[in-house]
Amino acid sequence: MQEAVRTIAPGHKMENHEVVVVGAGSAGLSSAAALQGRRFQTLVLEGSGAVGARWRSRYEELRLNSWRAMSNLQGFRMPRSFGRYPRRDDFVAYLEGFVLHHQLSVRFNTRLLRIERAGDTWLLQTSECQLLARYVVVATGWDAVPVLPQWPGQEDFTARLLHSSEFHTAKEYTGRRVLVVGAGNSGIDIAGHLVSAGAHVELSMRTPPNLAKRDIFGLPGQPLLVLVADHLPARLSDISFSMTQRLLFGDLAPFGLPRAKDGPYANFHRRLRNPAIDDGFVAALKRGKAKVVAQVERLDGPTVLLADGTRLCPDAVICATGYRRGLEDIVGHLGVLGADGVPLAYEGTPEHPAAPRLYFAGMWGQFSGEIRLGPRHARRIARAASRDRASTATVSSPSVKSQV
Repeated sequence: MQEAVRTIAPGHKMENHEVVVVGAGSAGLSSAAALQGRRFQTLVLEGSGAVGARWRSRYEELRLNSWRAMSNLQGFRMPRSFGRYPRRDDFVAYLEGFVLHHQLSVRFNTRLLRIERAGDTWLLQTSECQLLARYVVVATGWDAVPVLPQWPGQEDFTARLLHSSEFHTAKEYTGRRVLVVGAGNSGIDIAGHLVSAGAHVELSMRTPPNLAKRDIFGLPGQPLLVLVADHLPARLSDISFSMTQRLLFGDLAPFGLPRAKDGPYANFHRRLRNPAIDDGFVAALKRGKAKVVAQVERLDGPTVLLADGTRLCPDAVICATGYRRGLEDIVGHLGVLGADGVPLAYEGTPEHPAAPRLYFAGMWGQFSGEIRLGPRHARRIARAASRDRASTATVSSPSVKSQV
């Protein structure tokens, strides 16, 4: 299907475009469709050779935590055959179909290196050429740069050590002893799939997670999150979530998973951390098929030393320890990033006052579903660009006539 996607071959050394969207994931493609729908000449740049590259690289068992009906991008629905929660390959196929449906122009294998000012336009330095664009949307992804812990003795560790972004399938670990580090969304999900595949799983955590399920009493839980978490005050949202969590899972403290100190709403806004969606790990924990252990202190040859003095001898250590945005080299010099590397102005407005016509997509969301918010943010960006184009049209028209 990918062969049918319309691509643009690199042209001259310097190119001019009205809009350049960087990133062919769901946020970037949604933004491109919204802008193109308002008659902007739009080019999408993608650093890899296909759309949805990050989804393609994730583990085989991965599926959306958000309900299919609330995960559609604008103007193109997922088929019912994908099920309630589409799997990785289903979503990749959907993104391919989205490009074809909207006839988006995508240029592959072109990495963005840096964005500079060029008068009232933006200059994009890429791996292939330079581009000038009046409007730029950066949608390079929330999970751009894997973060791997640095433990003493790591250089001499003899077992396999990998980040969760390098984890391909739980089937590779059948019968093996695996230590998963991190009890966030990826860690809990991967641990559950490993148990199902017959691995011996131990989960090392620093902070207890807030836990949720995709379904609540047989129905998708996402609409409830939208109703409660996105519309009630934060404190009430956290209380409601805590009560639901206790109802679904019971008291997990005897199994090594005490209640999280902060509720999910507070946790998200303080640490940008979503609730962990359980896909079988908690049940395995209660059956004694998995175990929660202390934090990792150091690595020592074939063993892992924990903070409580316990030594483990795993065949593999999978670090579900998060990601950075990786925007510092690209736009860090423009003053648009916070200390955590996240764009400063996104939630309320689509651009930073210091960088007009430079927008970010997919860099902020709510734990009730980031894919769901993609079209909303895309429309916000497209409206802002349309207002700017309309406001400058009367100014630019006389100058154009004077040059004729």
